[in-house]
Amino acid sequence: MTNVTAPSPQIFELFWAILGIIAVAVTVPVPACADQNDPQLDDLFIALQASPSETQAANIELEIWTRWGDHPYDPFANQQMKKGIELMNSGHLGAAEDVFSRIINSHPDFAEAWNKRATVRFFRGNDTGSASDILQVIKLEPRHFGALSGLGIIRVRAGDFEGALKAYKAAQRMNPYLLQIRAIIDQLGKKLKGLAL
Repeated sequence: MTNVTAPSPQIFELFWAILGIIAVAVTVPVPACADQNDPQLDDLFIALQASPSETQAANIELEIWTRWGDHPYDPFANQQMKKGIELMNSGHLGAAEDVFSRIINSHPDFAEAWNKRATVRFFRGNDTGSASDILQVIKLEPRHFGALSGLGIIRVRAGDFEGALKAYKAAQRMNPYLLQIRAIIDQLGKKLKGLAL
């Protein structure tokens, strides 16, 4: 087994910044009849990848997040999502995980409930549980750049820099405007080159 140095603290700082933006994004009012199956997501992803500016991309990204975060047919699930997010943001992680688990039990095809539980599990230090939830998110919504970047940070924390790089590159393909994504990919690429020497 190779002795590997830990990643720089900047990678973790970037991850927390990304999660902060995500937490704010999901509190925005959402359109009716959304979730990962919303037919307008295809056009939003096309617009995101062709966006001429970071400002425009941020607005499109926010629209994608709001659509992901809304269950189209269950207002109670939406209320519970809001409650879970509030609990998560206030540091009540165990209670938040319970709320997201109940939503998943009721709606196992609701990708964003899995993503929120993955986030809570990550915060609680349960990387295995978080990664398992992320894989379910990606199965339901392969374009979920938030889940892909979350998988990247879990792989970094495990010392799997190659796996992290793959996850971040996949996230970048979905959203080239993710916060500091190029810097993260460059840093991981340099780290892998250094390990190969």
